[in-house]
Amino acid sequence: MMKLSRQTALIALVVFIATLVLTGCIINKPAPAIPSDENVTSSLPKYTWPRINDFIANTDNIDPGQKAILSWNTAGAKVITIEPDIGVVLATGSAEISPQKTTRYTLTAASELGLATGWVTVAVTAFSDLKPDLVITGISYNSGLLYYTIKNKSKVDAGQSNTYLFDQSKMHRDTSWVDGLKAGEEKTLPFTNFDYRGADITICADGGNDIDEAVEDNNCFVPTFGSRFTYDLAQYTTRATWRGSAGNIYLPTESDSKNGIVRKLATATAEDGKTYTGVLETVPPLQSYGWIEGYFGDWQENWQLGGTMLPLELPNNTRFRAKAGFIQGNEGAAATFLIGVRDINHNIQWLKIVKTIYDGKMDDIEIDFSGYADKKIILVLRVEQGMQADKTSAVWIEAKLTQ
Repeated sequence: MMKLSRQTALIALVVFIATLVLTGCIINKPAPAIPSDENVTSSLPKYTWPRINDFIANTDNIDPGQKAILSWNTAGAKVITIEPDIGVVLATGSAEISPQKTTRYTLTAASELGLATGWVTVAVTAFSDLKPDLVITGISYNSGLLYYTIKNKSKVDAGQSNTYLFDQSKMHRDTSWVDGLKAGEEKTLPFTNFDYRGADITICADGGNDIDEAVEDNNCFVPTFGSRFTYDLAQYTTRATWRGSAGNIYLPTESDSKNGIVRKLATATAEDGKTYTGVLETVPPLQSYGWIEGYFGDWQENWQLGGTMLPLELPNNTRFRAKAGFIQGNEGAAATFLIGVRDINHNIQWLKIVKTIYDGKMDDIEIDFSGYADKKIILVLRVEQGMQADKTSAVWIEAKLTQ
């Protein structure tokens, strides 16, 4: 065998080690460090929940044209907006606003984690509440004089003014002086120098423009004369439909009817000592909290032969008037009188609720039905008694719908 010299073997070893290094079998570098939890957390982006510390207005109520100031303070949000009208804002700040109507402002603070929202409402006083507003609501003719009813619709008192009457040729014929109207007040006053004979007329509140009004184009009223609408409830008593807390009531009723009594009386003396004609008497059944209710509508011509009750169609300027109380001698009586309307879906809206006792006086009831013009309704009358089950002889006197 051939033996290598010592010098040759040393050279071969050096070449072998160099080859290992060049081919990557030996990597001479320190091992990488293992990351800690603390290092991992600090390397991620930091997010926070948005927060609204304050969002306020310096006043809750302003008049039209006035200004208010919104102020806000937020934290942790990337984008902050206020709507309407303001838009994107800084995290803390204020803004001057002048809304023309009541407005709710919404502040939204947003970050990568979610939203925070706050609201501020600034109420703007209605323009109609800043100044008086005079209107004519109706007229009547009695004992040779023409009367009109004037109302201040606003929440602000009105000073002295004049109401003008114009004839059919638009000529100014008479003036009526109005000694001021408080907020919401209504007065009925006459024209004393005009002889009305049925011609067309126009009546205008604040005819001399003495009052600075919220609305200037609603002063004049053109009454409708000629064929007038009248609906006498006593006259239609037997045509109405009646029921009570003890069951349905069929007319004529007997004086000892357990379901209640309904009668049209030619004359009756009421608790005030006066004798009236055309009286509608309603007596609830003798039971605690007993009640009786009547429905008044229109009828087909053959209603007595099984015709159907139809809804009433009320004309413009219709009012309900009646006196409510008790038959004389019904001392100790107490009852609640209710007047309402039933719509085509049989829902009842009570327009007037009068609680009264036998006190020697009659209660005057008046309801303006102008809001039901050209609408179809059934008029509903109701009398309720209390826990004491005594005979309660309640009467409706001069109960009418009139135009």
